[in-house]
This record gives sequence, structure tokens and C-alpha cells, in this order.
Amino acid sequence: MAMENWAFTRVQTLADSGIQTIPPEYVRRVEKTHHDPNRFQVPIIDLQLGFSSQQHDQYDSIAAQISRAAENWGFFQIINHGIPDSLIARVQEASKAFFQLPTQEKEAYANEAQNPIGYGSKIGYSPDSEAKLEWGDYYYNAIWPPDMRDMSKWPIQLSDFTESMDEYSRELSKLFELLMEVLSRDLDLESENSLNESVGGERKGLHIRINYYPPCPQPDLVVGLAPHSDPNVLTILLHDQTPGLQIRKNGAWIDVQCVPGALVVNIADQMEILSNGKFKSIEHRGVVHKDRSRMSWAVFCSPPRDVLVSPKRELIDEQHPPLYQGASYGEYLTKFFKKGLDGKGHIHDAKQQDSLVSNS
Repeated sequence: MAMENWAFTRVQTLADSGIQTIPPEYVRRVEKTHHDPNRFQVPIIDLQLGFSSQQHDQYDSIAAQISRAAENWGFFQIINHGIPDSLIARVQEASKAFFQLPTQEKEAYANEAQNPIGYGSKIGYSPDSEAKLEWGDYYYNAIWPPDMRDMSKWPIQLSDFTESMDEYSRELSKLFELLMEVLSRDLDLESENSLNESVGGERKGLHIRINYYPPCPQPDLVVGLAPHSDPNVLTILLHDQTPGLQIRKNGAWIDVQCVPGALVVNIADQMEILSNGKFKSIEHRGVVHKDRSRMSWAVFCSPPRDVLVSPKRELIDEQHPPLYQGASYGEYLTKFFKKGLDGKGHIHDAKQQDSLVSNS
């Protein structure tokens, strides 16, 4: 697809123009939200009670909570995670400064149809003319290790952007490895480092997607981010305490509550594959508001593109056949960005055909 066919009006520009009726290319049928916080509430796990403790029983208790959440929810929130509030505030302020730049300056970092790196408003490059757009803009780039960054799309002129991302990515890298240790233990793999090694070890990377969802005059007719599951291994999300993240639980869309100081963790597709379906990559979406904007910071932990991801061999026997086909992460990711956000379609496509028949 030629670059000139990729250009369209940014959502931030539309919102700032004062329109009262959204363009038809954004209008879609949006499933209603199920509001019942007493019935459905994403687990909240306090890491300080376990991982900073020298008592093994407390560590084991927190590890068990993480494993149950990964298996039953695919989403959970962590508090007392060790990342300073001051650092999180710096990341947020530096990112907000990017979206406050004049349009012409932001467009200098615009991404292209077949490369998501940079400033954008659309995910995927399907030629389908009927594909609906989403009410949101974003900035996407690698953040760890630093040499993975596309510096041609890196806003070096923004004060503290590089320094805050350096510090934040180092902290998150340690947190991702801790979570994978816990999940490796739960799967009874050969070592606590088993999952980390399966996704490239020191070669794995972190990418950030900074989402900006402007106010929308008709929020019930759009989504900020279409329903999907993440293609990577694990995702850690920070948000600005404005509601909008929702997950599909038992067929219903429910809100992920805003918890001050919390980070949201979700199991992604490659972890579901590695665990042979024990840990669930859950469908989620972003909704928008009429009278306020929303921002979120999603950091994706991913293998190198050449790493083959398949169910761990320790989990496979006659009673537990592999449920997923092995594929390189690069192959999986290429299909994801080509097709765009598609509910659970991508992980469904990765399933073995005989497992689909047995579950039908």
C-alpha cells in the first residue's frame, strides 16, 4: 500500500475541530458494557506482601494469586510493584508533551502502512475499504534495549522523554522477568528461567504504545481501541486513572477498575501458546468519553522475530496434546499487523485443527 493512501485526518485534529457528528468511517456497532462491580472485579495483587518478604509462605501465596489470575482471568492489577511514583509521573508528562506538539511536528514521526513504528491512528494495513477506524491516536516504538529503537521516529527534542523511558524500561524489564519466573514455577517447568529463555532471554524486547483518546461527541458509536488480544508474551499497562479499559469475561464486557498506583498486567497470545492454553490471553478493548480525554501506556514484552514459539514440551503428553501450531514470532506478528485487531481471531488461527474439531 502506497504511503499516500495511508494518510487521513488524525483523531485529535477531528476532536479539536469541534465536530458534533463523527464521520461514518468511525461508526460501528459497539457491544454494551456490563456494569456489575460486585460480580466481576479484576484481581488486585499486592507484590510488597510477597516478593519483598523473606518468608517463603508469603512469596508462595502471592505467586499462587498471580497464577490463578493468569489462568482464570488473563488480567490482573499489581500494586506496590516497586516502580517509583515519581518515575511514572515523568513518563506520563513526557508522553503528554508529545501529543501537545503542533500537528506538523507530530507528523514528522508518522508511521507507514506496513510499519507501525511512530505516530499513527490505525492498526493493520488491510485493503478492506469497509474496515472501521478507531477513535484514538498513538505513538509506538521499541524502548528496551535502547539499540532497538527507531531513532528516526524518536522525539529527541522532548525534555526527559529519553531519560524517563530509559529508567522505566529498565524497571519493567525486571518486572516482566519476575512474572515469568512465577509462571514458570506454576507450570512446573525445568527452571524458573524457562519461559524467559523461550522468548529470547536477553534478546527479548519491550515496545511501548502510548494511546491518546480524545473526547468524542458520540462515544456510544465508536471504540478507542477495537476488541483484540495482544500478540506478544505479556503486557503491562499504565493509565491515567480515567476509565476506559474493558475485558470480555464470560461473554460480557466489563470495566477494569481504576486503582491508584496500580499497573495492569495481561497475558498475551505467545504466553497462551507456551502454556498450551493454561494461561489465557483475554480479549479487551478501549472505550472513550464525551467530555474528557484518556491516555494509557502499554508496554509489550516480545520475543525476537526469529524465535519459534510453541507449547512447552514439558506440558505435552498423550493426555495433553499440543493445542497450538508452532510459528516464529515474526510470522505471527506480520499476520497481526496485516489483518489488524480481530478479537481472538489471531490466537484462534494458531490452534491445531484437531483441537478445533474436538472443542466444536
